[in-house]
Amino acid sequence: MSFRFINAELNANALSVRDEPCPFFKRYNTMQTKRVPRSKISAGSCRPALAVVILILTITAVAAPTPSLSELKGMTVSFPVEGGAMSGVLFVPAWTPAPAVIVLHTKGLAVEPADVKFAETLANEGFVAVAVNYLEGAGGKLWAPVIDERLSQVVDLLRERPEVGDKPVGVVGFSLGAHGILVSALNPAVKAVVVYYGAYDPRKAKGKHFGPDVKLPIDVVTEVNAAVMMLHGSLDNEVPVQIARDMEAALKSAGKKVELVVYPGAYHRFDRGPTARMSGNRTRDGFIYQYDEAAEKDARKRTIAWFHTYLDGP
Repeated sequence: MSFRFINAELNANALSVRDEPCPFFKRYNTMQTKRVPRSKISAGSCRPALAVVILILTITAVAAPTPSLSELKGMTVSFPVEGGAMSGVLFVPAWTPAPAVIVLHTKGLAVEPADVKFAETLANEGFVAVAVNYLEGAGGKLWAPVIDERLSQVVDLLRERPEVGDKPVGVVGFSLGAHGILVSALNPAVKAVVVYYGAYDPRKAKGKHFGPDVKLPIDVVTEVNAAVMMLHGSLDNEVPVQIARDMEAALKSAGKKVELVVYPGAYHRFDRGPTARMSGNRTRDGFIYQYDEAAEKDARKRTIAWFHTYLDGP
C-alpha cells in the first residue's frame, strides 16, 4: 500500500481536489486533478460541509497505513564527487523533507545486504537513508583522506536533494565505518554518529603503520561536530573493547557528547554474523564473527532513538 495525501482548495470557480502520491521517487511525482463545477455544489447543504472539510484538509495530512519494510523500494544512486562517483542504494520515507542518514559498510569493500536492510529500516523510521560504497576511488587504501572528503561531499549533495531539504545528517558505520567520526569532523551538518564495533585506533593493531597524512578517528576527537554513540561487544577479538573505552574517554575529555554501550558476550559483527565468504564463524586471522540477536535488536533500537534525538527538528 502506498502513501497518499489529499490537498483540497476552493477558488472562485471550482472545488479542486488534488490526489497526490507521496514522492518515494521522482518518477512517482505525477498529479491528477478532479474538478467539480461550483454550479453543482448545493448552496444550501453541501457547500458549508465541504468548506469545513477543506479547512481541515489544508492543515492535516491524511495517510494510508504505514508501509511495511517489504513495501519500501530502494533505488540505485550515484553521487558526483571528487575523482569520480560514489554509488549507493537510497531509501526515501513517506514524508519529506526528512533528515538523512548515511550507512557505511565494514572493511568488506562494498555494501552488504545487511547495510541495505539497515537503510530500509531507517527509512521506515522517517529518515532518508543511503548505503554507500564509500571505498570507491580510494585505491584500496582503507584510511585514505580522500574517503572522508568524498563522504563530506555526499553529505552536502544529500542536503541539496528535495527529499532532505537542508536538514541535518547522521552517519551509522560498521567497523571500518568509524569513518563516520572523521566525516563529522569535516562537515558540521553531521549532527549524529553511531558506530558498531568501530576501528577507532588501528595503530594499536599489530603491524599497522600509517603515513603522516592519515587521520584516524582517535586523532580528530577535538574536531567532532556530532553526538557519538558507540556499540561494542565485550568479546570482540578484532577490535578489543578497550579501544572503544579509550575512544569514549578521549571524546569526553574533549567535551563531546558520547555514549558507549558494551554487550556482554558479543563478538565483532554481532549484528550480522560471518561474511558471505566464510564457512564458519572464524576468519583466517582467528577473529570471531558471530550474530547475537539480543544485542542486534537492542543496538538497532538505540541507533534509531539516537538519530531521532539529534536529527529531528522541533
